[in-house]
Amino acid sequence: MAIFDDVVVNAKSAASVVSKKAGEIFDLSKLRISLASMRGELNKQYQALGEAVYNNASDDEITDIKNEITSVKQNIEDIENILASAKSYVSCPACGEKLNKNAQFCSTCGTAIPSSKSVCSSCGEEIQKDAKFCANCGNPVEETAK
Repeated sequence: MAIFDDVVVNAKSAASVVSKKAGEIFDLSKLRISLASMRGELNKQYQALGEAVYNNASDDEITDIKNEITSVKQNIEDIENILASAKSYVSCPACGEKLNKNAQFCSTCGTAIPSSKSVCSSCGEEIQKDAKFCANCGNPVEETAK
């Protein structure tokens, strides 16, 4: 019966990891769709600005359109920043350079990048942040090394 219990624990752990990743992918997809929508809105505002200038619109009307463009551009920048941070870049603690999440040293200044990953002492696989057991071999997290 103990083997069955281990299998159930491993299956639950793996399902939790897969579910979390699927949720993250879904959220990123929604952000990408929002970004495309915001870029479409920006194009519409630029077109409206062009038409307003062409039709000799009042300064107030043009200012309103410019303000809307500024707002949309800020929203686009915010979404792009969220998407960039989701790509799992890390920053060098010494110089701030953006590095690949797997970097061990900064390519600009040579500073060692501290690792925040936990790995299983039994199989060496990375262990998810809140896992109690390794999703690969079932080893309890308490027996892992950083």
